Amino acid sequence: MHRIISRRPSPAIVISLVALFVALGGTSYAAVTLAAKNSVGSAQVINGSLQKKDLSSKAQRALKGNRGLRGLTGAAGAAGPVGPAGAAGAAGAAGAAGAVGATGPVGPATGAAGGALTGNYPNPTLAPIEAWHEIGAAGQPAFENGWVNFGGPWSTAAFAKDSLGFVHLKGTIKDGVGSTAFTLPAGYRPGQNLFAPMGNQPFGYILATGEIRPNVVGDDTGLDGISFKAG
Repeated sequence: MHRIISRRPSPAIVISLVALFVALGGTSYAAVTLAAKNSVGSAQVINGSLQKKDLSSKAQRALKGNRGLRGLTGAAGAAGPVGPAGAAGAAGAAGAAGAVGATGPVGPATGAAGGALTGNYPNPTLAPIEAWHEIGAAGQPAFENGWVNFGGPWSTAAFAKDSLGFVHLKGTIKDGVGSTAFTLPAGYRPGQNLFAPMGNQPFGYILATGEIRPNVVGDDTGLDGISFKAG
């Protein structure tokens, strides 16, 4: 007669079997429990696991605007930090240069100067006043109406023009019996009649015709310092 020997299962096998039964039991429970309509609730959903795609279109429309369902539209997260600024762009091309202004006329580099200048280029100087034209001298205007030079040491009557076109008078005259003392030639006359102060008289006239007329006939008259632009 054979004897049946019974052996106890090892602890490792026991633990494995228990784990298997628990796993099978949980799946079966979930399948049975979740198979029922409206059986899924907050207790069965892990936070953040339910997505909008898991709901039917009808359920999404029914829950639109329901703030209790956080999974449909999550709250906006905090703004992230601003990234570093990008590198500066390359400088634009330089604009076109402006037009060059007109250049004035260039004087001669060498040679004799003329007009109001004397000497030679490149360093001419202002031409000096011309020599005095003495009234009553040969080739010069004569005294008129009895007017004569007052005599030394007083200056004699004369005129001259400078390089800028100004006519200068000098002299002290007397004894005239008519208004015109002498007449300036063309090129030495003013463009208009002038009312000019004359020595020892309140005033006198220098006409555009060239006539020099003291205001008081027969009285001593000084012409020194009178200047005017030739017309």
